[in-house]
Amino acid sequence: LRRAARRHLTRPTDETGPRVVYFVDVYANYYDPQLAEALVAVLQHNGVDVYVPPQQEQSGMPSIARGALDHARRLAQHNVHILSEPARQGYHVVATEPSAALCLKHEYPQLLDDDDARQVAENSSEACSFLWKLHTMGQLQLDLEPIKATLGYHMPCHLKALNVGSPGENLLRLIPELRVVPIEEGCSGMAGTFGIKRVDYRRSLRAGRRLISRLRDPGIQAGATECSACKMQMEQGTTKPTLHPIKLLALAYGLMPEIERLLTTPGEELIVT
Repeated sequence: LRRAARRHLTRPTDETGPRVVYFVDVYANYYDPQLAEALVAVLQHNGVDVYVPPQQEQSGMPSIARGALDHARRLAQHNVHILSEPARQGYHVVATEPSAALCLKHEYPQLLDDDDARQVAENSSEACSFLWKLHTMGQLQLDLEPIKATLGYHMPCHLKALNVGSPGENLLRLIPELRVVPIEEGCSGMAGTFGIKRVDYRRSLRAGRRLISRLRDPGIQAGATECSACKMQMEQGTTKPTLHPIKLLALAYGLMPEIERLLTTPGEELIVT
C-alpha cells in the first residue's frame, strides 16, 4: 500500500476505459509486494486503470475460519464501505488472493446482508479470472515472450469454491514454450490457518504429501499456484520455488525480468522464496 501511494495509485481517476480496484489483502501487502507490483504492471500493460484504496483492511478470512465472526464482520463493514462506491462508479474489484476474492463474493454478503455488500460481491473477481475474461473478449495483449520451463500447477481449494474454472492455468498456457503440468492431488494440507501453527506443521505436510510428492518430480522445475498459503506449503515440502501465475505473466510480457531468477531460487525450511 505504501508503494501504491508513492506511485499515485491511491486516488481514483477519470479514465473511461477498463478500471479496477485492487484489493491487496495481507500476503501481497506485507510479504510479497512484488506480486502486487506484477499485477499492476500486467493490468496497465493491458490498458486497465488501477486504483488502490489506501484505507482497505485485510479480508478477514482467517477470522471467519477461526469462528471470530464479530471481528470478521467489522472488517467486512469497513471494506464494503471503502469498495462499494467505486463498484457503483464502474470499477471492478480484483484480488490476487483467492481467499480474499471468496470473502468479497460469498462471505461478506452473508456477514452483512445489505445492498452495499451485494454490490461489492457482484463486481469482484480473483485476478486471474479477470484477466482470463479479458482474453475471452479478445482484449488481452498476447505479446508474450517464451519461458522455457516446466511448472507443476496446483489449483487452490478457495479458487475451486469460486467455481470459475482454472483461469490461472489457462493464462499460463498462453505463454510460449512454457509447459504446465496440472497436479490434481487435492488440498495442499495447509488448510487455511491450520498449517501455519507450529503444532500442526508436520501434520499439514503429511496431509499434502500427494501434492508434494508429485511436485518433487525431477521433470518439474517449479510450482505455480494463486494461493499464498499453498505456495508456502509447496515450498516447505520441496526445495523448488512456487510462483503466482501473475508473476509469470509479468515476466513473459517483459515487464519484470527480475522474476526470472525466482524460477531457479531453491527454497529452505521455514523460509519462503
